[in-house]
Amino acid sequence: MTSNIPTLAELLPQAQFAEHHERHIAAPPAVVWRVLHELRLGDSPLTRLLMGVRMLPALLTGGEAVRMRGGRFLEQGPVPVLGEEHPRLIVAGGVMQPWRLRGGDTPPPLDAEQLRGFTDAGWVKVGMDFVLRPDGDGTLLATTTSVEATDDGTRARFGVYWLLIRAGSGLIRHELLRLVARDAERPGG
Repeated sequence: MTSNIPTLAELLPQAQFAEHHERHIAAPPAVVWRVLHELRLGDSPLTRLLMGVRMLPALLTGGEAVRMRGGRFLEQGPVPVLGEEHPRLIVAGGVMQPWRLRGGDTPPPLDAEQLRGFTDAGWVKVGMDFVLRPDGDGTLLATTTSVEATDDGTRARFGVYWLLIRAGSGLIRHELLRLVARDAERPGG
């Protein structure tokens, strides 16, 4: 069976930045899938703190900061979900300018094919996936984030930003995996 959902390698074949995290969860893929879709990162004090620090420059310069509300992560995450294959794959992607103090321009809405072909200077194309694989008595939940700059100047600007946020970004992803594991492993899932 083939999937119409692109992999991150197909979506961003020339990604210059990437990070990968995974965790074994003692619950079946169907339970992990459901919990991942219900996840609200705004419930995490660590994530609220790190996102608050990230949004502080926008608030101080009069820009609008993204506020973490009670919404579901996959519905209100940094980039929209482009496709899902139940219960094994979720792919999200879009463009952004996260190094800008006020968060950058409003990104255009793009589907997977439009994202692949997007070349406007001054943006990074961002893709994120969640892959669920049966793993012994549970599920291996993996998440990868890939970033591809549309031009050399943007690549340099984002590279500096990446150095500054990389540790916090990794902590948020570890927290995401921890929260999914916590909820999926509870009795009754």
